[in-house]
Amino acid sequence: MLSDIAQALKDQEYAKAAQLLQNLPPEKLNNPWAEFYQAQLLEGLGDPETAEALYRQQLTRAGNPKLVAQIRQALERRQGERRQREEAEAAQKAEAERRQAQERQTALAEAKQQPGGDGLGLFVLDRVAPEEKQATALKLAPIFNLDPYSARLRLPSRSWRLYRAGPIGELKHYQSQCQSQGVPSFCVSLEQIQTLAVIPVLHLETLTPLGQVSYRLNAQERDTLSFDWSEVSQRVEGLLPIFEECVHLDRKGKIERKTQILDYAKVCDLHLKERRQILRFCDQTYEYDWGVSLLAAERRREQEGTSYEQWGRLLQIFRDHCLAAPLWSEFQPFAETALDFPELLKLIDPCLHFLRREETEWDQAFHLYSSLAFWRDR
Repeated sequence: MLSDIAQALKDQEYAKAAQLLQNLPPEKLNNPWAEFYQAQLLEGLGDPETAEALYRQQLTRAGNPKLVAQIRQALERRQGERRQREEAEAAQKAEAERRQAQERQTALAEAKQQPGGDGLGLFVLDRVAPEEKQATALKLAPIFNLDPYSARLRLPSRSWRLYRAGPIGELKHYQSQCQSQGVPSFCVSLEQIQTLAVIPVLHLETLTPLGQVSYRLNAQERDTLSFDWSEVSQRVEGLLPIFEECVHLDRKGKIERKTQILDYAKVCDLHLKERRQILRFCDQTYEYDWGVSLLAAERRREQEGTSYEQWGRLLQIFRDHCLAAPLWSEFQPFAETALDFPELLKLIDPCLHFLRREETEWDQAFHLYSSLAFWRDR
């Protein structure tokens, strides 16, 4: 009867083999050859994993050399089939990746060929809540051909992240893909940033009925600009480190020179959206003795008050008169990513003019941050 089962399996008559195995006498059920044919039947019926497990179990207890040889042959066949399947899957994956890469390159090339598509632009990743990072990383990874772990590291949680600079056509293509996948991001061209008119304010002349500021046209001339407070679409605040070289004594008493942050310049921008203008106030250049008094009422008689206190009063005026204008104040974490693009920052005029003993690109980074805030939702 066992020979009939072997022949049925050889002829791939699996229903007949199953019937013969089922009808085996009880004393034949534990026969090693019967167990081997049971494993062969499972393999023929499309359950190779269970069959392989049975082959391996039998190999540990089979004593018949002929049976051992056939079990080994079956296992080698399974390994060969597995290897072929893995190679086929790898080839399919490689081909799919090749097609995707080709489609990506074609799409990027077409995007660059759009009018103005080859101009320089910036791609910014918006912040993502910590609990949403993993899901967002899985969406971001295939867009930039990253693994999920690397994609997660690139997602910011405190502020924007300046992620890439390059042809604006390419960046718009990436931004479109991110938008379709729900990855918060935006891109802005350098041309948009450079078209904004930045007005370095010297002091605030009047508050009502219109706000009016005095600013310098050039080294010799000044002018004024009036605006309605309702025109202010948003405010941007930031602290710019002031670096200076300091002299210290090390542990051995030797003179050591280090560049350190000794203070911070405070900057506040008011955006006039419809005019495409930015009013830029800086505590290092503000003329506190001119225009609107920034002294607290109880101090006006003594005409005292530090610039720190008066700057705080100026910011309070902005808060009182621009209640509907959102505030962007997460400049520092953004700047830490923007400083990784020194060549880009060299193309930006910060429109900040105060004495610095040590050069820094933080001023350009602030202008970039404010300009991105201006264009973000437009």
